[in-house]
Amino acid sequence: MKTLVGVNIPGGTNLGALDAALARIAADGFDAAELNLSSCPLIIGGKVQPLVLQYVSDVLAKYPLKITAHAGYGMDLRNLADQEMQRAVLFASIDVCAALHLSPLNCHYEEFSRRSAEENAYLSNMKEAAAYAEAKGVPINVENIEVEDVRYALEAVQKIGHPNCGMTLDLGHLYLSSRYFGYDFLDAVRTCAPFVRHLHINDNHGIFEPMRIENHLLYDTLDRGYCFAYSRGDIHIPPFWGDVPLKAAFSELKKVNYSGVWLCEYYSHLFHPLNGAILAEVRRQIEQA
Repeated sequence: MKTLVGVNIPGGTNLGALDAALARIAADGFDAAELNLSSCPLIIGGKVQPLVLQYVSDVLAKYPLKITAHAGYGMDLRNLADQEMQRAVLFASIDVCAALHLSPLNCHYEEFSRRSAEENAYLSNMKEAAAYAEAKGVPINVENIEVEDVRYALEAVQKIGHPNCGMTLDLGHLYLSSRYFGYDFLDAVRTCAPFVRHLHINDNHGIFEPMRIENHLLYDTLDRGYCFAYSRGDIHIPPFWGDVPLKAAFSELKKVNYSGVWLCEYYSHLFHPLNGAILAEVRRQIEQA
């Protein structure tokens, strides 16, 4: 089976820019691409927009790429005051994936809640979504994030306990989390590996940005050039440009015969002239791991 190496479609891509973004990704030699569902107005008010759906479908059909999906940012299944809308967006996301043949759908775990009602809401929503998505032919995954211990995300997958729900392991998030919360990166990779069905590969230098927890709104305004220069937080630079032990992680994943997409999740539009070389290095490291 061919090893599929992909890259995320640049965030904030609007309808008019989607075609050109996919053309660049295909020309760079990638086999797959990941679409964040909030990049295009596919869902408005919790409902799928048919005209947008058809347009995106027509564009995707032009390129021989496997397309995976990322649930839109802002989805909070623990938000008890806004459950109706949060659930509407979740299930609309599954409908979009089914219509566009996107697989899998990756959903952020976010932060563990000490309030049992909130945590139970997250688990029950995801369990119901896993069954709904299975009927639609869409695998769904829980993705670890950098502001939480990865073991909570893994435990969530185990508690959901549905064959259609696996784990998306983000190696950049894992490295930041392991440094901040004080656990071993490779031990965590080994523990998660049997549950991993999708992979996000990006790099950083392990420097946690406390503002990410203390003031998320202000954190989102930080200049990307500043974050790159000082390597502050979850910078999503190209694989093998930072300190994440990616090659060792690849080896652990190959030991369990990982067969999903090796999805490079970095700001590829900022490195466009170099993407071919970045892809070649990732392929080489996968083969040699």
